[in-house]
Amino acid sequence: MESIIPVLPNIYVLIKNAALRQKGVFLTAFFIVFCFWLVLQHTAQRGVERSLAEQNTSNAVLLHALEDTVIRSFQSVNSSMQTIAESLQQLESSKAINHLLADQLRISPQLRAIDLLDSEGSVIASATSGLASKLDYPCVTSLQNEPLTEFIIETPKKGRYPDDPYAEDSKHSYLPFCVPVRNEQGQLLSLLVASINPQYYYNLFSAITDSFAANIHLYRYDGERLLIASKIEPNPAKVLDQVKQKSWGQYRASIDEVNYLVSYRSTSLLPLILVLVADEEQALASWRHDEKMIRIFLIVISFFTIFVALVIVVLQEKRRLVQGDIHLLSTAIRSAANAIVITDKKGDIHWTNNAFTDLTGYTFEEVKGKNPRVLKSGHQSKEFYKDLWETILAGESWRGELINRHKKGQTLVVDQTVTPILDDKNNIEHFIAVHEDITARKHAEEKALYLADHDSLTDLPNRRYFERHLNQIFIYSDQKSEIAVLFIDLDRFKDINDTMGHEAGDALLIHTTSNLQSLIKEKHLLARLGGDEFAILVKNVASKKKLSNYASKVVRVVTKPFHYGGATFNITCSVGVATGDVNLSDASQMLRQADMAMYRAKHAGKNTYRFFDETMDALIKRRVYLQQQLEVAIKSDTAFSLRYQPQVNTTNHEVYGAEALMRWEVTKDEWVSPFEFIALAEETGQIIEIGIWLMRNLFQQMAEWNKRGIEFGKISMNISAVQLARDALAERMLSMMNDHAIPAEQLCVEITETTLMTNSDKVMDNLKQLKKAGIALSIDDFGTGYSSMSYLKAIDADHLKIDRSFIIGIGEKDSDEHIIRATIALAHSLKLETVAEGVDSPEQLAFLKALDCDYIQGYYFSKPLMADDFEQFLEQGASD
Repeated sequence: MESIIPVLPNIYVLIKNAALRQKGVFLTAFFIVFCFWLVLQHTAQRGVERSLAEQNTSNAVLLHALEDTVIRSFQSVNSSMQTIAESLQQLESSKAINHLLADQLRISPQLRAIDLLDSEGSVIASATSGLASKLDYPCVTSLQNEPLTEFIIETPKKGRYPDDPYAEDSKHSYLPFCVPVRNEQGQLLSLLVASINPQYYYNLFSAITDSFAANIHLYRYDGERLLIASKIEPNPAKVLDQVKQKSWGQYRASIDEVNYLVSYRSTSLLPLILVLVADEEQALASWRHDEKMIRIFLIVISFFTIFVALVIVVLQEKRRLVQGDIHLLSTAIRSAANAIVITDKKGDIHWTNNAFTDLTGYTFEEVKGKNPRVLKSGHQSKEFYKDLWETILAGESWRGELINRHKKGQTLVVDQTVTPILDDKNNIEHFIAVHEDITARKHAEEKALYLADHDSLTDLPNRRYFERHLNQIFIYSDQKSEIAVLFIDLDRFKDINDTMGHEAGDALLIHTTSNLQSLIKEKHLLARLGGDEFAILVKNVASKKKLSNYASKVVRVVTKPFHYGGATFNITCSVGVATGDVNLSDASQMLRQADMAMYRAKHAGKNTYRFFDETMDALIKRRVYLQQQLEVAIKSDTAFSLRYQPQVNTTNHEVYGAEALMRWEVTKDEWVSPFEFIALAEETGQIIEIGIWLMRNLFQQMAEWNKRGIEFGKISMNISAVQLARDALAERMLSMMNDHAIPAEQLCVEITETTLMTNSDKVMDNLKQLKKAGIALSIDDFGTGYSSMSYLKAIDADHLKIDRSFIIGIGEKDSDEHIIRATIALAHSLKLETVAEGVDSPEQLAFLKALDCDYIQGYYFSKPLMADDFEQFLEQGASD
């Protein structure tokens, strides 16, 4: 079997080529087969027509015979009734009449009962027991009015016989056959009623249907069915319509998706219709068998014809191949895509194809009789060629990669296969070498390896390369030297990426890469680990002081101004530094330590660096712990709570409103600062769900105060830039305000000025919707970010909040006081009100009041209060 399988593709190719070249033979064979099947199709059609025509004839003859049987049966009943009618005039006693009727009933299998009625319909005598006093038949009246009528067939009645006590539940019926009894003057004396038994006809018809595979039905002329031989029944209305047009005939109909021949006859002198239903498939069964045999025969003939044609074309193709093998092989080798060289057993070139010239630049005339060493590039050693010659001289094929030199001097990589050609005695006559140019593939592989180890955006080594390189240092280095890893994370990169778009984020990463590369020396390795994270590997660390100086340079170089979208930003970074001895540490440990140190730098205020120490493990665990607890708190109804810090009018000390501040109680005695958990929530994306909690609970409280008539002024709430950039915040907020009936003038939304840097359509759309709804906008922490004056006008803000970091400098730092004066002057010139937060002393209040600051917020008037305490503050009012 294994020896046959490889041959099959060759046979297929041979047949395919033969068929393409000798189409005439196949077309002739197919034409002959086509003619065979045309004849079969015509014969099949004619056979079907003949079978159906025979069915028409046989059904018509059978139905005519059945009609004759039915008529004779009714004539027999009529004759018997006429004989009884004549005998009645000679009988006087009812007993004799009953006896006569009973005798006639015994000899009449088609009857169930015989009754004698007077002219009023009362029963005089009966051949059955349980006589009825009176039978209601319309034929009594009809025979009185029509003296020439010989008999009347009534409509079918339920029951086995007249006055059957089970007639209502009976599945049987009988057909009254009425015969008049008249005197010599033609007057109606009495009426003989014979109850014809349909079962008689059922038995009669069943004998025929069982052998003939047909269904016979008997109807009254009005279309009511009297007898059904099986469940296959045509539409009675259609049968009646056909009878009205012609008293006998045939038509074909589909019943339950099966085709039938329906034959009908209206019996002469009787108001009865006979219907014969025959399945077409029964009529075609014999022909179907004959047709099947013919088809099988034609299939055999067709296959034989095609097989003969196939044998003919294969034999002709083999003959053509034998004649053209030499020319074909020569052309194929000469036209092959790979370079082919044939040498003698000494290795001198005997023949080359065209691809050899394309690959090496040498024509056949230039290398004929020469050794292939003309292509030698010098990259392979003598041992390499020695192994090659030992293999092929042993009669085995050799395959490997070779670096050759082109005629013009450039090198090229080829995949070379050298195969000995043996004579009948297994002696080497020639060698055939096939050269496949894989230079482009090798370059592509090198590029793929490069891309796998480098970041596509910055072209820096990636995490995979950095970790592998670091591991190799720990595994293979035998020197006792110290190395360091600097883990660099850009501060607030996520804000820029989310608010200004990914293009701005990519531009910032390229800008940062350029800055960092200015610090990279030969013993350093700079890599982008992913996102906004970079790492620098420093080998042979001289001292911790020099390493500290280098980390400081990294922090400073990252802060070089970043220009994008017409604005300038000063981006900072947090750097974590981990050091280790190559013989005592490992790669994963150093990366983890550098990461921990980076987070320590983040928590130290960012824009700085920190060295790893053992206490940092606790910081990381704290961060992981808070993130997990934050998930639990979001789903809880009691973890978060609200505080309200009053905002007071600077001039008259009346309460203007309050800022809603969130508090988080992790455990009963542990509170987490908003500065800690809000920053974490923004980094993890949990800030959106926290914002939803804030809106829901704040609006519920405001709705309660409105219901109670408490005038609380304007409540300010903080909204994160992440919420504005990722969420349909405006739609959600306005919907919730509408649900709680919160007027827009009672709410102020505070955003940090960092948010104003964004070019995000989502952020600006949210702010415009809030402003359009009448909600006040306040710029929080003004002076600490990077916003420009154009942003203030773009969003049409209502308030500027002066950050607490400037307020605490009043009376101590002239620079802070100058900033406050400039901020208030700027705000008033832009028609904006100012709010100073963090006011804790009378000196601060007096300074701000002198500058016409509009509102004061701070511990001087009140700390953040619970809702109940804030209500009391509203009642008491602010006091100095």
